Amino acid sequence: MDNFSLALIASYLFAIYLIVLRVKISHKSIRLFKILLVILFLLDVVLIVVDSGSGFTLITKIIVLIPLIYMLIATYINELTKFTKLFSSKKNKSQRDKTDNDLEDKLLETVEFLSNRKIGALITIERSINLSAFISKALMINAPVSSELLASIFIPTTPLHDGAVIIRDSSILCAKAYYPSTERTDLPLHFGTRHRAAIGISEQSDALTIVVSEETGYVSVTINRQIDYNVSKETLSLYFEKYLKIK
Repeated sequence: MDNFSLALIASYLFAIYLIVLRVKISHKSIRLFKILLVILFLLDVVLIVVDSGSGFTLITKIIVLIPLIYMLIATYINELTKFTKLFSSKKNKSQRDKTDNDLEDKLLETVEFLSNRKIGALITIERSINLSAFISKALMINAPVSSELLASIFIPTTPLHDGAVIIRDSSILCAKAYYPSTERTDLPLHFGTRHRAAIGISEQSDALTIVVSEETGYVSVTINRQIDYNVSKETLSLYFEKYLKIK
């Protein structure tokens, strides 16, 4: 029996052993065996090129090695999947960050415009918890987010200014959405309907909500049952950086 045949038989026996072993023990415990499998595979490849004394032709050797290549792929499928997901997540993160920054700029511009003119507003950005129960009862818009459209919705003379706007991804889904008011009794008396509604939706979801007071022009943020009253533009930007994620 020539060297090629011996190496091939050893490789197949080891591959079968590895598959049986994989069922019984943890993935990390067979890392060394995977490395040995690669070495055996490379040995077979070398013998194909070097060993000319065997009775196998080159095409025959390659065909015989096809099942072993399949064994390698099956053995390393977890690593290949992780690499693919890692590459995909990095690519998606880069695209998502660009979209996030674009939406952040539009929201900051809108909030600054409304705050300077003391125009009351309630803007909610949906996160992981779906807000369809509130969206279905609101007035559908389904338009791309723009600072001009957002600002115009809350102009007091328009029929849409009352209630909240809900944003999903990079779209304004609806206006005139109404939330249940919080039942908390420890809130300051100057918190109006919008502030209490913003806290109410933060108690029922993980959404990020921005409130602009029509009395003072102050900007507030609610999330995770908490309200941050009268935040600066810089602080609002930090909230966006931490919580603004486009799905």
